[in-house]
Amino acid sequence: MVSKIKELRKEQNLPQQELARLVGVSRQTIYYLEKGKYNPSLTLSFKISEIFNKPIEEIFYFEPITKELLGNKTLNELSYAAKIIGIDVERIINLRKIDENQLSEMYSENELRKIVGAFGLEYKDLFLKDDE
Repeated sequence: MVSKIKELRKEQNLPQQELARLVGVSRQTIYYLEKGKYNPSLTLSFKISEIFNKPIEEIFYFEPITKELLGNKTLNELSYAAKIIGIDVERIINLRKIDENQLSEMYSENELRKIVGAFGLEYKDLFLKDDE
């Protein structure tokens, strides 16, 4: 999960320490929230939402799983995979930006299987599990 806490904090010129005080947590908790290393409780999410006067879903969201899977690939690796699969490298690069619902709309299952296979992944890895 990622958050826009840092961005919202900076817009309001609100230091981490002050936000932490306002919502009743340590500054380190705010730091870890901003880094995506900590998932907040529902209570904390509501407090932060109230501070920034934004809906929770505008502050906290899941990045597309494709970004996690393909984000660390080099341009050479992406280009090589595109060549093997026979599709434009831009289509693979754009995979980093779309969520799992868009995958099915923009790519056939066969294309997705080829893409993930080129990276040594499995088709099921493109989709969040129900328990996540």
